[in-house]
Amino acid sequence: MRIIKRFSKTNFGQKFIGFLYYFVTNLICKSIRWTYLIENEKSNIFKNNQEYIFCSWHNRLFLGPHLLPRNRTINALQSSHSDGMIISLALEYLGMKVILGSTKKDGMQAFRKMVKCLQSGESVAITPDGPKGPKEVVKEGIIKLAQITQKPIIPLVWSTNRYKVINSWDNFIIPFPFSKGVYSFGNPIYIEEKMNEEAIRKAKTNLQHEIQRLTELVSNKTN
Repeated sequence: MRIIKRFSKTNFGQKFIGFLYYFVTNLICKSIRWTYLIENEKSNIFKNNQEYIFCSWHNRLFLGPHLLPRNRTINALQSSHSDGMIISLALEYLGMKVILGSTKKDGMQAFRKMVKCLQSGESVAITPDGPKGPKEVVKEGIIKLAQITQKPIIPLVWSTNRYKVINSWDNFIIPFPFSKGVYSFGNPIYIEEKMNEEAIRKAKTNLQHEIQRLTELVSNKTN
């Protein structure tokens, strides 16, 4: 186990595991029989150049990036620890850009980069409860980002009828190959430019409830 841990922290090890992670997740995603649940017409997202702030719970990271549109540049926020670096490499194989940082490390620098990306016509992807939770609790960062840039938040949710739940802080979900899956993009959520602390707290709660509502919808469709 120590050897594997040391290997995963080396440059070669991260590249190898990153490619393996991409290869496996891509294979599983393509094997799933997907159905799109219409909350927001998919064509609205896939056929325009609007800048979006895509968001998905951390425990849905296994397939979430594979379901994002490919008609735009998407910058994914990832933590800079070894696990985050591995996922970052997998995201790059998907054609996405990566912004390294978290609330505890390089957070402000990463936030400025996301603002710059959105202002220059690119989109970003965030796990609003990452990188360490609490599970499925929206943090303030995504609300502030939407407030400053005036770009809409688009929730992304998915579920499959067969999966494994990992014993981690977020109960990370690994779908089984050849499952039946349902996914959906939520309607755009706009955040007002001028808000007090109470309004920001309410916006966090509303976003959290909306992602939970959508997650329940797609989960019910796979049961």
